[in-house]
Amino acid sequence: MIISSYDNAKIAEIVKLSQKKYRRLARRYVIEGARLVHDAIEHGAKVLSVYVSESDASEFNFDSQVIVADRVFAKIADTVSTQGVLAVVEMDETEISEPTGNCLVLDGLQDPGNVGTLLRTAAACGFTDVYAVNSVDLYSPKVLRAAMSAHFCVKLHELDDIAKAFSFLKGVDIVCADMGGGNVFEAEFATKNALVLGNEGNGLSDYAKTHASRIVALPMANGFESLNVAVAGSVIMYQIFSKRK
Repeated sequence: MIISSYDNAKIAEIVKLSQKKYRRLARRYVIEGARLVHDAIEHGAKVLSVYVSESDASEFNFDSQVIVADRVFAKIADTVSTQGVLAVVEMDETEISEPTGNCLVLDGLQDPGNVGTLLRTAAACGFTDVYAVNSVDLYSPKVLRAAMSAHFCVKLHELDDIAKAFSFLKGVDIVCADMGGGNVFEAEFATKNALVLGNEGNGLSDYAKTHASRIVALPMANGFESLNVAVAGSVIMYQIFSKRK
């Protein structure tokens, strides 16, 4: 059976899931592309359904995949040059809790590309948890694409209060990144660290600065004072990964 109607209930749900509000209500999100769908299944994500375009159906062999007419698939795909496959995934029901290892705290980050890159680096560096405080929606299509399957490797927590996020960091060394801090390459790190990164334009919140265990920065030449937060955060995460006690 091929879904050929825009009014089909399954198609209508996918269209609704393009909205942040509905994603939160349904506790579901959409991933697109062969790599993301394969990785979601491999990592044990709760993949509820897989949809493939009619013209690309022979390229895929997912269990119980649903074939969708090309013109209808174009409506539910977020990308222009689609790979012809997407899936609906259920969000993990994990309650906000203390991190089990190193973690990342996003203090008001708004750029989806930056956040996706940071999630990807966190997963690559073995960070176990990410706390996104007043930040861009972690399940938006742009963040999902930039994160490249990191969503399936780390625990994600979304909050609207930095103080509440810090309340879960008891016994964790809170390391804030700010250009006024000490040289990160000369720092020693504890067994469990929380790296806090601030907003692209305004930097760290006052609360984060005043409650940090320490503040670190990247040394720079040629008069540069700052780097893109995704670049700086990634460098610091790898430093923590390589030098933690």
